[in-house]
Amino acid sequence: MLALYIEAPFAVCRTFTAGWYRPTATFLTPSAAYGLLLNLGGIESRLREEDNAHPGKVPATVTRSGLPAVNLALGAPTFQILGRNRVEISDEDARFPRVQSLYQQLHNYPVGSSGGQRAASTFGNKYNIAPVRRELLVGLRVVIAMDGNPELEGRVRSGLMGASPAGRYGLPFLGDNSFLPDRIVPLEELPKSHWYEKVTTEVNVVHPRTSRLTTVIDRADLSNTKSELFAPCSATDAIPPLAWTAIEPSSL
Repeated sequence: MLALYIEAPFAVCRTFTAGWYRPTATFLTPSAAYGLLLNLGGIESRLREEDNAHPGKVPATVTRSGLPAVNLALGAPTFQILGRNRVEISDEDARFPRVQSLYQQLHNYPVGSSGGQRAASTFGNKYNIAPVRRELLVGLRVVIAMDGNPELEGRVRSGLMGASPAGRYGLPFLGDNSFLPDRIVPLEELPKSHWYEKVTTEVNVVHPRTSRLTTVIDRADLSNTKSELFAPCSATDAIPPLAWTAIEPSSL
């Protein structure tokens, strides 16, 4: 098993990307954590358009087949790393990222004739402009535990040491290529964390901070995208059974 401590000032896990309001999940999703691990391991998840298996013109990124399966658990640690020291966070609320939002101008080519009168004045640039509100996570600290795939674990370890195989695409980021992590630190032992467990159907139980997190994303066919309800447990250094999520891309 491999556990990583990741810290980032900003992150985003989009639950919906159309329209003027674009929300984020309240914590790192298993699908985003999996993508980050693939990046660190030098494994390309996208099927390139020149590949013979590519279906041709599709309006979304196609996922490559044969991606590795792995079991993941995610937790909000009770500490943060400052320099070489661990500093405990006494305020429980401060252990979780905050959801904030910003406004941006969205430039696009509209469907139909909307805004067409501005096309000539923009000289071929995107001439439809609209304000968009985008949520983001601020102050993300997360522990990712991975198990069940020693080969992938080895590739991630090698990538963290700068020995990632050729073919790795870009830098590791967290949901947006402007949101880079400050730290990715392998841990020698599991730290005390609020592990995100799957919410069961048990009645008369309140689960604070419940959030729907995606586990597998299929951009070409959203009906294959999978998500589950998760909620953080009380801080513990043992991963609860319900915190483990099996990532099995071959099931798509």
